[in-house]
Amino acid sequence: MKRIVLCIVMFAVMALTLTGCVGKPKIPSDWYNETLKYYSDGFADGWSDEHADLRIADEMKDGANKFGYLLRDLDGDGAVEVLIGFMDDADETRFIDVFIWHSDIGSFRILHAGDGYYIYLCENNILRMDKWYGSKTLTDYMKYDSSDNSFRILNETATPQKCELTAF
Repeated sequence: MKRIVLCIVMFAVMALTLTGCVGKPKIPSDWYNETLKYYSDGFADGWSDEHADLRIADEMKDGANKFGYLLRDLDGDGAVEVLIGFMDDADETRFIDVFIWHSDIGSFRILHAGDGYYIYLCENNILRMDKWYGSKTLTDYMKYDSSDNSFRILNETATPQKCELTAF
């Protein structure tokens, strides 16, 4: 009897796993709506309700700068990530923030730039991030991996792209 019950349980777990009901957390298709609303409201009211734990870059507080967002599946898992950046005439789009759906906590700003250092979306959904390190600028090329909510540093370069953003 124990063997029969064990076989039934094992079969049920295997069936659920193969159908995708177990093992893969479900990402809400509209997980980013509250994040986009926060930014939209912030740009509209000059960031009067800025959250203390979510630093907003000075460039975003400058009304002369126009910002928008891009929804892009960076790792091919079927869920989009959110990139927030400048809408201007530059040859490549400069991004300030990148949000992901973190499997443990939900909407999460995983990358933040600004103050002259930016994130760029390159071909093959590679991100280039420039950052200040002492007296010099360092550049990393990265690929996002949603399975562990991380970016893998690449030993290659990629060309930044000009992207069409949706205005806030």
